Amino acid sequence: MINIEDYQKLCTMIYRRAGISIDIKKYLILKAKVELLMGKYSYVNFRSFFHDLRFDKNKELMQELMNVITVNETYFYREAYQFESLIQEVLPSLNEIRPTHETFRILCAPSSTGEEPYTIALALLDENLLINQRDIEIIGLDIDSTVIRKAKLGFYLPRSVQFVPKHLLSKYFTENNRGFQMSDFMRSTVDFQVINVMDKSAMKKLGKFDAIFCRNMLIYFDDISRKEVAMTFYEMLKPKGVIFLGHAESINRIVSVYKTAKSLDSIYYIKE
Repeated sequence: MINIEDYQKLCTMIYRRAGISIDIKKYLILKAKVELLMGKYSYVNFRSFFHDLRFDKNKELMQELMNVITVNETYFYREAYQFESLIQEVLPSLNEIRPTHETFRILCAPSSTGEEPYTIALALLDENLLINQRDIEIIGLDIDSTVIRKAKLGFYLPRSVQFVPKHLLSKYFTENNRGFQMSDFMRSTVDFQVINVMDKSAMKKLGKFDAIFCRNMLIYFDDISRKEVAMTFYEMLKPKGVIFLGHAESINRIVSVYKTAKSLDSIYYIKE
């Protein structure tokens, strides 16, 4: 149903909507997934499917397409040294310069199925000092509505929680024969939202942040989209706010407005 020419048209539209650059090498994989989606909505040809996508005839269809093309694989305490830097250095430093009434705000984009923002919440609860000194707000966002629903449910397989410290696992999770259910309290610590990071208006409405985690997302964008997102995050950071990227990413290869800092085993970037 989808030939190479159709695939290229679809990839161009996805890039314009979400900034995600899709390689031609993924043709067979994406073709199969999109054809399943077309069947779900009873499309008999690509032309009508593409027409409805292009002209927003079906909002759910575009959202499901985004769900199909995004990759979501993570686990709790992934690259744990970054959370240590946040808790041990970044937030204590900001605590000294921020007005005492000001809430610390942390953004995870993308948040996938919630392991990353929930890890931040667990680490803060375990440290037990900063949360007693000021309010902390954690927001997780993703373009994929499916993973956001899973994040809100807070149910995880053993592989996802294998690195959660045992005392936190026993305190905030209940194990059953299928996996681990997070407590209602823990699920209330993160505000999850479905947002496209390329939607500058929606991003701006989120407000200003002290720290942003954007790990392993920019690798799916081309140079133009990376720069747009990097500058959107820069505008969303408070002065001296920081951004953490994946270990193989560098924001200084994209834009030159951030200052590089090193802490423990991690590198992060500061808005001066």
